[in-house]
Amino acid sequence: MGRQGSNTAKKNAGKEKSSGEKRHSKAKQGELVFALDIGTRTIVGIVGQKKGDTFEIVDVAVKAHTKRAMRDGQIEDIDEVAKVVKSVKDELEERLGIKLSHVSIAAAGRALKTQHVRVEIDVEGKDSITEEMVRSFELEAVSQAQAQLDEAQKGKPVSFYCVGHSIVNYYLDDYPIKSFVGHKGKTAAVDMIAAFLPSIVVESLYAVMEKNKLEVASLTLEPIAAMNIIIPPEVRLINIALVDIGAGTSDIAISKNGSIVAYAMATVAGDEITEEIIKRYLVDFETAENMKLAANSEEISYKDILGFEHSVSRDEFFKSLYPALDMLAETISANIVEVNGEAPAAVFLVGGGSKIPGLSQAVSQKLSIPENRVAVGGHNFLKNIITGDFNLNGPEYVTPLGIAVTAATQQGYDFSIVTLNKKKIRIFNTKSLTVLDLLTIAGYKSSNIIGRTGRNLTFTLNGEPKTVNGEPATPAVITVNDSPANINTPISQGDNVTIIPAKNGKNAEITVSELTGGEGPKNVCISGIDYKFGKIAYINGTRAEGGYKIQNFDKVEIKTVSTLGDLILSMPFDMSNMRFYKGKLKLSADYILRDGDMLTVEEIIEPAPSSQPALQAPPKIEEQNEIPAPPKEEPKAENPPPKPEPPKQTRKPGIRVRLNGRYIELEPHEDGSPNLFLELTALANLDTSRPQGTGNIILTLNGRVANYTDILQDGDVAVIEWEKA
Repeated sequence: MGRQGSNTAKKNAGKEKSSGEKRHSKAKQGELVFALDIGTRTIVGIVGQKKGDTFEIVDVAVKAHTKRAMRDGQIEDIDEVAKVVKSVKDELEERLGIKLSHVSIAAAGRALKTQHVRVEIDVEGKDSITEEMVRSFELEAVSQAQAQLDEAQKGKPVSFYCVGHSIVNYYLDDYPIKSFVGHKGKTAAVDMIAAFLPSIVVESLYAVMEKNKLEVASLTLEPIAAMNIIIPPEVRLINIALVDIGAGTSDIAISKNGSIVAYAMATVAGDEITEEIIKRYLVDFETAENMKLAANSEEISYKDILGFEHSVSRDEFFKSLYPALDMLAETISANIVEVNGEAPAAVFLVGGGSKIPGLSQAVSQKLSIPENRVAVGGHNFLKNIITGDFNLNGPEYVTPLGIAVTAATQQGYDFSIVTLNKKKIRIFNTKSLTVLDLLTIAGYKSSNIIGRTGRNLTFTLNGEPKTVNGEPATPAVITVNDSPANINTPISQGDNVTIIPAKNGKNAEITVSELTGGEGPKNVCISGIDYKFGKIAYINGTRAEGGYKIQNFDKVEIKTVSTLGDLILSMPFDMSNMRFYKGKLKLSADYILRDGDMLTVEEIIEPAPSSQPALQAPPKIEEQNEIPAPPKEEPKAENPPPKPEPPKQTRKPGIRVRLNGRYIELEPHEDGSPNLFLELTALANLDTSRPQGTGNIILTLNGRVANYTDILQDGDVAVIEWEKA
């Protein structure tokens, strides 16, 4: 392969020189794509170019690591890997006569972290969903995925870059939908897979490139690169698992329903077979690798670490490796089922490790699918790729070819350094990097960018439903290089972005005072006791002050007390047997109360019952503000009867109290102590075994809340009754 490529390149170079164009310096890279696949065992360099819908290979170089500088697809010795990269780069530059300045690379899936999230957003009552709203939904999903990963990594000194995300599906009111834009509903849901790489993986790859003065033009993930050329989008409706088996890891990508739905990684690969050879045949690592590569020969010869030469037949050799092969197939199959939920319809095996004889059959057995549904992918599965004279038919070239094609079709990612609020951020981006991508990496949530409208307030007022809307949000103020911008504004390397975060709208709120129009209760004093009148509010049946803030689902009732009659009716006790005066002016029920009124009250004493009740005419109702006439003097009798002498009292007389509208005579205590309110509880006739209303008892004395130890006076008015619900 390498020799064919060298001869072709030399012929082309000879033609150029014979044309008389003497080259004093190397030509620029131009539109040529330089791709590097930095594997655990080898580094493959491919130079090619896009021609219409095809990608043509120009040259290829392959170099093996001379030392174990990488482990499980991750760089451990930057300087050593940089030397091998330089060797590949120098060889290609020499043959092609150009200066390679830009490179496309891929990161191994071993370091990949994925988070599958589903985020639901309340969109009820909003206008039609816009593209900007959809981007904010996706941002919220990425933020939650980042939060989940941070929580899982809590306490570990590893930071992760979000390298991108793919939408599995959108849902509107639990129904799958292709696009939200223009729709209305109650709940929008985003089902997403977000992918993350630890910063050390990216930084080590960049460090190797910088040592070779190569600028990274594109970076992708190895399983994505392989998927892009083995399983194109039009085939992804089928449930297919692609497994890239390298030396250190087996990277897995799953397609279904038209998109890539999952990524996974198994920490077993070709090295497990090599290590089994080392232990079983007592050889060093290099000899074991050579034995594995010579496995297609009928007889395999080798020298062990003791210096003895041996040979083993092909059948015996593979039979001895079966335990390691079975373990590799079992691990790969288990990981496929774990992320896919079941065995897929088909499996593609790529990478150098996929060439192990018997592996595809073992995988089909583990997954219980036909053998012809597990294929080793190679050049025969590639479309629109012209390899020319280069022998790139093996599955080990799928990933490097995928890196090159991904870069040529501008599907790869790259990092840019952008300043956000005076802080430099390295962002993993696409060719269409936007402010939203930057803010996602920086940890901003949708509430920081668009803001949320304040919550509405719903309650009932005098039985009618009422709604107060929350305040709208104040969106973020964004600038790019001091010019006004929004979340969709493109940004690039070196841009300076500032953001003043959005402010959420205030939640709706309203007070009792606002509902009453600012007209607070007024005071009237009756016999030394203050009472409220005017507009009086009750919240859920309980009296509320003007400063009370209405809560969701409160039942609000506002009563207007403007006349003396209204006030009497609002009292928790019976006052129908009372006369009210303002000074000497007797008041009627329709008297309009004034703030600060000072009233007095006089009880109407009922005559004592007799055996023959006298019929009397009803008292005349006096007009409002009418001054009562003085009573007429009765004519004196000429010979008045002698007054009987009052009986001698041997003890203090009792008192007369009105309890719940009826009069009660209380006998005086023999020790001369006063009568207490407590004595009335035994006379109230309350059925305490069957509580009524709210289950609370009202105790009042002359309109005020009473205590059991209150001293009773003659003429007091008391109420002891169940509180009404």
